[in-house]
Formats: sequence, C-alpha cells, structure tokens
Amino acid sequence: MASAAPSLSLGRIFFEPLRGAVLAGCGVAIWLAGAAYCHLYQTLTTGESPGPWSGSLTWSAIAVVPWFALFEWSKQAEGAEATRRPALLAGLVLAIAALSISIEYVVDFCLGDVTDRFGLLVMRRLPAIGVTILLIAVARKAVLRRPPSSAAVDLAALADALDWVEAADNYVELHGQGKMTLRRMTMREAERALRERGFVRIHRRYLVNQSRISSIIGTNGDRVVRLTSGAELPVGRAFAGNLRAPVEETQVEPG
Repeated sequence: MASAAPSLSLGRIFFEPLRGAVLAGCGVAIWLAGAAYCHLYQTLTTGESPGPWSGSLTWSAIAVVPWFALFEWSKQAEGAEATRRPALLAGLVLAIAALSISIEYVVDFCLGDVTDRFGLLVMRRLPAIGVTILLIAVARKAVLRRPPSSAAVDLAALADALDWVEAADNYVELHGQGKMTLRRMTMREAERALRERGFVRIHRRYLVNQSRISSIIGTNGDRVVRLTSGAELPVGRAFAGNLRAPVEETQVEPG
C-alpha cells in the first residue's frame, strides 16, 4: 500500500486539480524553485554574487508562480475548455507575460533599479512559459487517453432517454423524460461518453441530444435551441459551429 502512494501523488499533481494543503505545498515548491533559478541565472550571467534572496523570491512570485496558476486553472472545467483552443491559450500566455513584465517594471521603478531590457525580461520567462504549455498539452493527452469510468459507461447507456446534460459544479444534471437527476462527473467526461450517441456541445454548460432539437432560434449571441420538450437552451458563440452540420435540416426561426 505504501509503495503505491508516490505514483498516486504524482498523477494527482499533474492530471487532477489540486486543492488545500497539496496546492499550497506545490505552489511554495514552485516559488522556491523559481527563486533558485533566478539566483543561478544571475550568477552564471554576471559572474558575481546575486545578492540577497529577497530579490529572487520577489522575481519568482512575479514571473514564475503565475504560470503554475495557469497550469492549475487549465485542469479545472472552465480552464480546460479555454486552454484547449490554441488561439485563446496563446492570448492567455501573452496577457500573463505582459502583466508579469509590467509588474516587474513597477517593482524595479519603486526600487530605483530599472535596468533590465525588455528582451531580457522576455527571455527570462521563456523556460516557465515553455514548461507550462508542455504540461498543459501532456495533461490534456493523458486525460483523453484514460479509459472511460464506470459512471461514463452507465451514462452512455442512458443516452436515448436524455434530452440534455447541464454542468453543475462537480456534478452534471441529466434532463430527460420530464425529470432531472444528478451524477458526480465532469462535463468533459459526459461529453466523451455521449459524443458517439448523438449529443453535441452547444455551450460550456450544455450538451444536447441532437434528435431532441426542434428548431434553432435567433442569431449570434442571442441564438437558442428549442427542444421537443419545449425547453430552450442558449448557444455559446464558441460552440455555434457545432450545430451546422448535425442540424442542417432543422428549421431556423427568424430572431
């Protein structure tokens, strides 16, 4: 039993959202590792003593810890949806880098030590950026390769009786036959289980059984799908394209 703990801990760190003491411990470890990297970098590039650790610890908090936060957020449901889009992930990376560099400039200005060039500030962040993007990609592939859970298998068996699935924190709501039941699983797991059973993602919160769609109403941000049960669900802009091919014969009412 004791020998299994390390692999379980390692899998949890890389592939599952961290919380509580584990999250705090990993955050502190990343912070200290970043400070050590800064200290070593200054020693190798200047050949001089890098000075007190306070400067390295401050730099790590500004330039390293935010990338750990991005990686952890990418393992949350909303973060996973955002970072799976390359353009949005690139935008997040650029925004975090710009904010980090701006904060460092402000700190240096307050200390009267604005000497670093912009290119150098960018280069010093490249290792953390590269590692973060690599970890996000590896974690996503590992999750996709996992065998379906028993909950997902059971959910696929219920597909014909469901109208739509709605996200509810750590649960999903299963709507069908005039009733709603809860199941503890992620929206991503539900989507993987139901993708081959005719369900399509129309919103970050909704999966819909295409055979239950009676019409699509409105355009752009006001678009909704009307189901045969009479329920109407919003269509997210990022998911509107999912409806084109599966619902090409569906009547579209003017908005």
